[in-house]
Amino acid sequence: EQAKVRDGVIRAFSEMYRKHAKEFPPRVGEGEYRRRMELSYPIHPELFDRLFGDWSALDKFQRTRGVLRLMALVISQLWKRDDRSLMITPASLPMDFGPLVSEMKKYLDEGWDPVIKSDVDGENALPLHIDSEFPHFGRYSATRRAARTVYMSSAPRPDGKRGVDMKSVVLGCAQPGEPLGQFADALRRLSDRATHLYVDGSQYWYSLVPNVTRIAEDRASNYDDRDADDLVRPLVAAQRERGDFRAVQVFAEGPGDVPDNDDGVRLVVLAPTVTHSTGDVGSSAIVLAEKILAQRDAGPRLNRNLLVFVAAHVNRVGELRSAARSHLAWRSIVDSDDLELTAHQLRQAQTKLDDSKKQVQSLIAETFALVLTPGQAPGTSEIVWQTSRATGEDSIAVRASRKLRSEEKLISTYSGVRVRMDIDRSALWSDRGDLGVGELWAAYARFCHMPRLGSFDVLTQALSSGVADLDWEQTTFAYADVHDGERWLGVRTAQHVTPTHGGLLIRPDSLPPPAEPEPSGEPEGEPQTASPGQPGDAGRPAPDTTTASCGPTQFYAEFQLDPVRCIKELADIAEHVTARLGPDVELTLEVRARSSSGFDEATRRTVSENAANLGSKSSEFEDPAQ
Repeated sequence: EQAKVRDGVIRAFSEMYRKHAKEFPPRVGEGEYRRRMELSYPIHPELFDRLFGDWSALDKFQRTRGVLRLMALVISQLWKRDDRSLMITPASLPMDFGPLVSEMKKYLDEGWDPVIKSDVDGENALPLHIDSEFPHFGRYSATRRAARTVYMSSAPRPDGKRGVDMKSVVLGCAQPGEPLGQFADALRRLSDRATHLYVDGSQYWYSLVPNVTRIAEDRASNYDDRDADDLVRPLVAAQRERGDFRAVQVFAEGPGDVPDNDDGVRLVVLAPTVTHSTGDVGSSAIVLAEKILAQRDAGPRLNRNLLVFVAAHVNRVGELRSAARSHLAWRSIVDSDDLELTAHQLRQAQTKLDDSKKQVQSLIAETFALVLTPGQAPGTSEIVWQTSRATGEDSIAVRASRKLRSEEKLISTYSGVRVRMDIDRSALWSDRGDLGVGELWAAYARFCHMPRLGSFDVLTQALSSGVADLDWEQTTFAYADVHDGERWLGVRTAQHVTPTHGGLLIRPDSLPPPAEPEPSGEPEGEPQTASPGQPGDAGRPAPDTTTASCGPTQFYAEFQLDPVRCIKELADIAEHVTARLGPDVELTLEVRARSSSGFDEATRRTVSENAANLGSKSSEFEDPAQ
């Protein structure tokens, strides 16, 4: 029975090492290591490696008797504590047990007692406080176990090398079924605060000589939030990728910090002095965003629909500032010439400086992730704020523009048909049936009930495609250079154009009918007519009169619907297409769906029944392989 239990435990450890090979030293995945576990059970080979490999090299340590005495104390105490670990690892050693600590101190130099009590284990030790502060660590005593493992690897070696790498720490801590990443994260957190824990590259060890962590903590406390924000600001400004935004304004603190330009949508990163959280309609970030949206430096803001805001998350800004203060402290230590640091301390300070910068960069992305967009219902004056969460590792602007594109809150490509719908919906046509391009762009830029086009270029491309639409008389508009008070000049249709602010869009039904050609009085020769689309043409191009026809009698169109926005798209099709075709219209909706893993029986049954109840003439699931 005991052999079955042993074999099951060793099988579980071997399976863990095999599945997560990258988290452990290479040797543990070999058959020889499994045989070592069988021979040493219930003590893990890693603990014997530390005792016989490191501690037995100490002058006062008796190789066999010393190990037996230590293990007797360990096993007795673990039995009393009802420890349920599958094997006894370095992390299992109860370093808060006085007799065990006394036994181990006999082999080391004087002075280790306060080090153990402050940085390794005990009721007031830092690892226990960290485990209490972070419940995901405390659930597995991750910090405490990582500290014990490092301590067992801190005995001086004959070759002068010290410490243990991260993979060996995980090996000395992990039991099957536990999250391996917790131990590495906990050790990094401990190394930021422990006074006697050293880090040199990938190696960790304890030393009687205090490290520079205490100096860094003292210096970090001398920096305030303003210092931290001053560090973060240039890091945010250095993010060159702007996504679909024309400009990015970093750490705006008031209306005067944000220009009122009409050249495109501007992303305003609010200063971390104001924060936001999803659902908080009265957050300090919303209050500041409303002020900036309403005012500019010299009066009321005009182009309100060209502003999008990003705010710091209220729950993350404190962590970002703490990391920034730590980075400032480590930078001051590395740059100092007065501390007389040892080579190890200098390397530790440089490692911590690099790590703290990476942490600040990571926390910038996590903190400035809430995108605030103003919206407005037509005919109302109230601004409604919507919050989007933009995640990822790209720059703030790239993440924000990607998120807003997916929600159609920032548009980088548009169509002439959509422009025509916006004009009709907002009743922007003049009494004579035209609309200035500049006036149209001003409407998009100023009114928050309009779609938010990324720039004037987005509009001109949409207008060009609209004028070039062969069905422009029904769905879009014509374009003219100017109106001279009597007629439009430079009218163009069914061709691409390059709209300018001074150009005009013309509603098709406002164009005068083509003039009938007058008899020339000459028996022979072609009638002289103006070339369509040239300046001086006051109407639409003359129709082809070589054939007499009442026009086509049938119409067919095929639309590709977005599965998410199909309801809105169907409504638009019904309003702007089928409603213009008279009563004899037939609509058919065809659905095609694919699944690489196949549709299960419950899905097939539910979808088939729903389709039949909704009037489907036919619906079926097919297997292309059959």
